[in-house]
Amino acid sequence: MKGEESGSEPGQPLRTRLLLTVSPAHKHLAMRAFAMQQVVNWTTVIGLIAVHHFYPIIDAARVWFWAGVFLASWTMRMLMIAPLQRLPPSAVEKSGLLKCLPLASGLIGCAFWVWTTQLFVGPELSMREVMLLVGFIGISISISGMWPVTPITSMTYYLLLWVGFTYAFWINRTTTLPALIAVNCCVAAIIWLNVFVSIRQLNVQLRGVELNRALDELQASNAQLEALKNAAWRALQTRSAFFSEASHDFRQQLHAAKLWVSSAMSAGKDGSDAKRPLERLGRELDALQIYIDRVLDFARIEALDVGVRLEWTSIQSLFQKLDLSFEGSMVPGRAALRFRRTSLFVHTDAPMLLRILENLISNALKYSRGGVLIGARRRSTHLTLQVWDQGPGIKADAHQRIFEAFHREHESDDRTSLKGSGLGLAIVKRFADCLGYTVQVQSVLGRGTCFSVSIPMDDVRLCAAAIPCGRIPSQALG
Repeated sequence: MKGEESGSEPGQPLRTRLLLTVSPAHKHLAMRAFAMQQVVNWTTVIGLIAVHHFYPIIDAARVWFWAGVFLASWTMRMLMIAPLQRLPPSAVEKSGLLKCLPLASGLIGCAFWVWTTQLFVGPELSMREVMLLVGFIGISISISGMWPVTPITSMTYYLLLWVGFTYAFWINRTTTLPALIAVNCCVAAIIWLNVFVSIRQLNVQLRGVELNRALDELQASNAQLEALKNAAWRALQTRSAFFSEASHDFRQQLHAAKLWVSSAMSAGKDGSDAKRPLERLGRELDALQIYIDRVLDFARIEALDVGVRLEWTSIQSLFQKLDLSFEGSMVPGRAALRFRRTSLFVHTDAPMLLRILENLISNALKYSRGGVLIGARRRSTHLTLQVWDQGPGIKADAHQRIFEAFHREHESDDRTSLKGSGLGLAIVKRFADCLGYTVQVQSVLGRGTCFSVSIPMDDVRLCAAAIPCGRIPSQALG
């Protein structure tokens, strides 16, 4: 029979399929066939003992010795099959020794029955020989149930059982040669009907059982996943609503605090002792606002509350907004901020790209000892927005680690009164992923770092004239 017809897996080696096919359905079938085989074995042994009482051919001591050998071999076979019944199919699949146990058990059974024929077959045809014939046919039918599971064991059992039976009848001249040939042909027909007809139908049923079981498990898994997805979605909606409200409340309260500080500074006299603490408090509030903005942005990303709205935007307009944004925070003697002019347009979410560049520039200004340069470079397949600084640089093994949330590679005590949140670059990475961009880092220790944001060239146009009509927002023209 072909490997597929034996009920085995298509990818399983032929030698393994012949030895033992491992699956829950095949295990169930094999155990039922093995149980039926034991019923036939015990029936045949008890029948032979009863028949021998009326048609004795050997003395009683040898009969009881024979019965004792049967009991010992039967116990040994039970012990050999027990692990296959107890262990799951996955454990049996991994062990070559366990796969050989059915064959070893079959050889022990065959040896016992071949020896039985030598003891009980006599020169005359009697009930003993008829009982052996009926018992062997019953054993053959029961062993046929093992064919889909272990074909090599079933074939070995058939050959040894009936070769031994025929040999015993032949050497004892119990019956004629034509009668032996007729008996073997009838037995072969019975086995063929059981194996090559019934078993083929059983294989189809086995595949159906396995398929139905797999479908049931898949449906159960899908139901669990659906329930988990719904629970996760409800949790995300709750988190999203909370952070939206928290974002508004935090920013409103911080804005009010900054207004009160500005009002107090305006009301105070120049050079008064109270003005310097107020200035320090104002800087602290500015740093705290940046920190809270980043925390809330990161929370929105994690809550999947970030929608991408694509539109054609002038990169120069973004540069102008960034220049104005950082102009108020520039302090004489600190890093200078320069932008290279560009006429390129990009199809993107402008606020999201603006926040990416804002975080990169803020990070560069924090650590740079000299100037910070921002520019756009056209490549063959993409546009690269780059932020160059002259800071201490970043170690090579930290180039991926710096994009992790709440990670701080180093702090600069003299650059900011409030330590970084560790979220600026994490937000950059997540916003870039949302837009389908890639972020790369190039750094030389002691000389500086360059952060690059790569945008596919399909989303880039050289000028407004190259953009499809009606797709240029007014704010993109600056």
